[in-house]
Amino acid sequence: MRFYALPLCVMASSLAIALPVYAHTEESALALLQLPSNSEFDWVKLTSDEILKGEIKHLYDDKLEFESDTLDTLELDWDDISWVQSSGVVSVGFTDLSTRSGKLTISQGKAYLDGVEFDPSQIMTIIAGKATEANYWSSKITLGANLRSGNTSQLDYSALAKTSRRTTESRFNADYIGNYSRTDGTSTTNNHRLNSNFDWFISKQFYLRPVFAEVYRDPFLNLDYRTTLGSGIGYNIIDNSKTEWSISGGPAYTYTRYEQVEVGQAQDESSASLVLDTVFDTELTSDIDFTAQYRMQYGNQASGGYTHHAVSTLSVELTDTFDLDLSFVWDHTQDPKADSSGLLPKQNDYQFIIGFGIDL
Repeated sequence: MRFYALPLCVMASSLAIALPVYAHTEESALALLQLPSNSEFDWVKLTSDEILKGEIKHLYDDKLEFESDTLDTLELDWDDISWVQSSGVVSVGFTDLSTRSGKLTISQGKAYLDGVEFDPSQIMTIIAGKATEANYWSSKITLGANLRSGNTSQLDYSALAKTSRRTTESRFNADYIGNYSRTDGTSTTNNHRLNSNFDWFISKQFYLRPVFAEVYRDPFLNLDYRTTLGSGIGYNIIDNSKTEWSISGGPAYTYTRYEQVEVGQAQDESSASLVLDTVFDTELTSDIDFTAQYRMQYGNQASGGYTHHAVSTLSVELTDTFDLDLSFVWDHTQDPKADSSGLLPKQNDYQFIIGFGIDL
């Protein structure tokens, strides 16, 4: 018995020593990553225990953009991140719409900005560096074209452009969509639409829309141009790392000028109108996004009556900069106005646009 007791005691003692060391392995590994303040890298640890070294770009809509030298630019769900350490100053926007700057550390459910603790659930946005104007802007341009020569000379092009400025307190958006076609020297399509709005957040969900505007031109719809200007309110129905869905609306003033009119008809029309707008954006996979916008407007019959503009886009990420965009556009005018020859335009216009998008 004594012969076996000694080895057993030695094994038990070794196990007792090894267990505390093993239990603190993860804690020790994290301690090793507490880099000095002059470190040139930001660090992120995922809930899957993967650790990334690189540079924090920004956090918007629960998506952290992180740039790694080896893995290039990554878009990480904020819910998948358990630990963050920034090497330099970042600007943090909070759900109470305030903003503070400093070196950020998030670990074990606690967050610190220059050593001052705060609740990490209050984080809404993060911008690398101090809050500068350049960090607030983002843009995307999508272009499609078709050139044909020979028996038929044809040129088709389409363009979609989006730009936005986003801070903790406000948001500015501007969208453009245009189409032009020419066959054997004759124009067959020529329409352009520009939308813009400014939002002021009073909470994470509610926002005021002091001004929104739209300018639309389509000679083939007998529209020289139609201008709408209004204001309203909005609400974010869903706002998480994968899906955003918002609805907004309000009263507006619409001024319409027609290309041609029948004898005795007014060429200019103006009316009060009601505008409702909804935008839905979701991430289907890590490389495929789906976006849908539906904008409806109610005015008097002379100004076109009920109209709507609907755009749905499937965006496939090819590289960090380039996307393949497939867009379907549906424009409807309930009461189009006949031209001077009595020709009445059709109520519906449909477009399918294939283009390459460039993130700026």
